[in-house]
Amino acid sequence: MPTSVGPTSVGPTSVGPTSVGPTSAGPTLVKRVTGEESLSHHVRLARLWLPLAIVGVVVVYQLIVVPLGGPTFRFWAPLLFYGILGPLATYVTLNWIAREAKAHEQAQADLARLYRELRSSHELLGAIQDVTLRYAAAPDIEGTIAVAVRGVAKVTGAEAVGLVMGPAEYGAASGVGLTPELAADAQGRDADLRRGKAGSGQREALGEYLGADGERLVVLSAPLSWGGRPEGSLHAYYRGAPSAGSREAFGILASQFSAVAEATNLRMRDLLTLIEVDRRLRAEGNLERLLDAVLTEMMARVAAGAGGVFLLEDGSRLQLRASLGIGRVTVPPSWKVGEGIVGRVALKGEPTVIERLGDAERAASGPLLKEAGSAVALPLTTDDRLLGVIVLSHADEAHFDRRAIPFLGLLATQASLAVRNATAYLQSEELAIVEERARIAREIHDGVAQLLAFSLLKLDLADKLLPKDPEKARQSLGQARDTVRETIKEVRRSIFALRPVDLERHGFVETVRRYVADFGQQNDVQARIEVGELPSLSVKQEAVLFRIFQEAMHNVAKHARASEVAVRLGTAPDGMAYVTVTDDGHGFDPQSVGDRVTSAGGLGLKQMRERVEARGGRLDVTSQAGGGTTVSAAIPS
Repeated sequence: MPTSVGPTSVGPTSVGPTSVGPTSAGPTLVKRVTGEESLSHHVRLARLWLPLAIVGVVVVYQLIVVPLGGPTFRFWAPLLFYGILGPLATYVTLNWIAREAKAHEQAQADLARLYRELRSSHELLGAIQDVTLRYAAAPDIEGTIAVAVRGVAKVTGAEAVGLVMGPAEYGAASGVGLTPELAADAQGRDADLRRGKAGSGQREALGEYLGADGERLVVLSAPLSWGGRPEGSLHAYYRGAPSAGSREAFGILASQFSAVAEATNLRMRDLLTLIEVDRRLRAEGNLERLLDAVLTEMMARVAAGAGGVFLLEDGSRLQLRASLGIGRVTVPPSWKVGEGIVGRVALKGEPTVIERLGDAERAASGPLLKEAGSAVALPLTTDDRLLGVIVLSHADEAHFDRRAIPFLGLLATQASLAVRNATAYLQSEELAIVEERARIAREIHDGVAQLLAFSLLKLDLADKLLPKDPEKARQSLGQARDTVRETIKEVRRSIFALRPVDLERHGFVETVRRYVADFGQQNDVQARIEVGELPSLSVKQEAVLFRIFQEAMHNVAKHARASEVAVRLGTAPDGMAYVTVTDDGHGFDPQSVGDRVTSAGGLGLKQMRERVEARGGRLDVTSQAGGGTTVSAAIPS
């Protein structure tokens, strides 16, 4: 059970030359070793003044003291004087030398101790640096955790180390030397740290663990957080109280792990965001929904309050095409290139962070920046060509971190490519609609119109023959009736081929099934379908594959005169999704009709092949006179 002994601060969190161990030997030690009062300096001074002092005392004694007495005095006085002076001078000198020698020995001992402490600190710093380098080299957060627990155990001498990460309700403990009991204890201490107990307000907390078997361990705990949010905690278990160096190293490693884990987590989040944006852009063909998707991801990344996408129109004006966080805009604002914040960013072609928006800028920037305190704007460019500008804003000043700009630039680049592709797709669709109308007009002129004209001709002939030759008149009426029936069939075939198909509602496979069933009923043909396993396809890929299938089926109805048609869906050996249409009709020469428009609103074989190859796929057509036809289209997943 964890019992708190009281919080303790473990010093600085940065590794530096003075962060671990003693930092100075004190002025006394330096003075003893290198200053003016060193032993060698005193000996040199004594060598000069001590002989002079002795000579002076002797001269004074001989000239002043000795003449004062008689013969007896002159005998005993020198004996006593020199007998006392010699030992006294010797005692004073040796006592002084002994005192200085002792101080020198103490200084040497202090210096040796300092050297040992500095060496120990250097080794500790080296071990911390090694763990830090391993942090940076870890490929993912799991690798960083493994390095952290092993590094703390090795550097601080901990008996066991536990690291708890994740939401408080299900954070799991990872570590080295952890028993199930210690893992449970680490999770309990993590909960206490998150609730503000066990040293609230301190970086580290010192506690005690008392096991069921009476085992006592000292526990050092540190909270882990990034982005201002608690994300876990680190716990080290010791047999005895950890040293000051171990506690300081523990604090440093915990702090550095938090920084590395935050960076790793941020990189992972950015990578997942890029993957998600790329997936959504590939799957989305609608330009407005595409812009909304990009804007949503970018706003979420930097916690923006509002955002908008301006696209370049008419070569010089930027029009708001998508916005979030500003409500409904009845009259979308627009800017000329070089005008306002949006126009200046478009002109410069560089990302711009505006930390504080003035009242004049807000008033002149429209609804997007009306309530903003700060903003960031990024140009949308591709192949050095301006496509537009993305603007993000927030009500607070200095909200946007400039470190996020490179990642936002990557998202803007993805958006630029998607906008370019979507614009090209819209242009191709508009061109396809124009071509479609022209083809329908040709088909009506060459097919239905001629059949109706032939029927009218036969009816006029029958009207003229009826008084003279009723039998021939009836024959003409019969031919007209047959022609009208054929015309009705042709019209129905064209309507069936041109009817809208809701792929998104029914799905690709189900739509093909329904089409095959309806085709058999409409054309009095035995139609069957075989469906194998299909890879995942985007909406655009499904639309292309279905369009090719639809055209192949229409060609069967119009040209093949087949009694049976088989459709197969599946995955090719190279992983591509394929659809194959096989009929038992009279066949044709593919080379002779490759560039020909084959049906109402239809595509020639060449156009079919170009459409498939534009998606990285392939189209194969095999046919021979009297041998039927097989059309197979495959596109990558």
